[in-house]
Amino acid sequence: MKTTLAGLAAAFGLACLAAPAQATEPMQKQAKKLGFPVQNCLYCHATPHSEAVMLDRARQYRVPAGNCLVCHGNDIPGTLNDRGHWLVAEKERRKAKEADMAWLKDYVEKKPAAKK
Repeated sequence: MKTTLAGLAAAFGLACLAAPAQATEPMQKQAKKLGFPVQNCLYCHATPHSEAVMLDRARQYRVPAGNCLVCHGNDIPGTLNDRGHWLVAEKERRKAKEADMAWLKDYVEKKPAAKK
């Protein structure tokens, strides 16, 4: 038990010291400043597990929900949702070095498919 706790403490310490993933945190801050409802990385990134699992894990480690760096460190999942793919396409279309979160005003949310 002591070994497990020591391992968790060490992993948590390393995650806290890790440099933020490239541009992810500044992008979140910029989008929030512009009024977009960004809560965490899931605003643009997809996740292989449910948001409920993420929230449970955050409670378990006693870290703020949405602090993806604690569990993922610099390895934020590269899988993007529709919004993330749109931003990447805009960046390429505009031949920009970085995505500008102000572009999100032009993003049109896809409507969910009608239930049969």
